[in-house]
Amino acid sequence: MMMFDTSILHDAVNESNEKRYILMFRVWHPDLPKKERNALQFAMDALSAPELISEIPEKRQIAAKQVATMRLVWGGSSDSLR
Repeated sequence: MMMFDTSILHDAVNESNEKRYILMFRVWHPDLPKKERNALQFAMDALSAPELISEIPEKRQIAAKQVATMRLVWGGSSDSLR
C-alpha cells in the first residue's frame, strides 16, 4: 500500500499489464478551521455542480439538492450547504 498527498499536481500512470485499484478519500488537516473546510468543500462542490454559483436562485437550489444527494450516496457531511 502507498499513500500520498494528491493536493500536489501530479500524474499517475499504470505501465504494467496488471489492474491497479485506487482507494481515494479526503482527510482534512486537523488544524484547518471549520469555516475554511466549508469554503474549500463549497469550491469542490461547485466543480461537480457548477449551478451552485448560478445567479438564478432556482438553479442554485437544484444544484444544492444534487450535492446533498451525492453526499448521501457517497457519504460525507452537508456542512458546506448550510
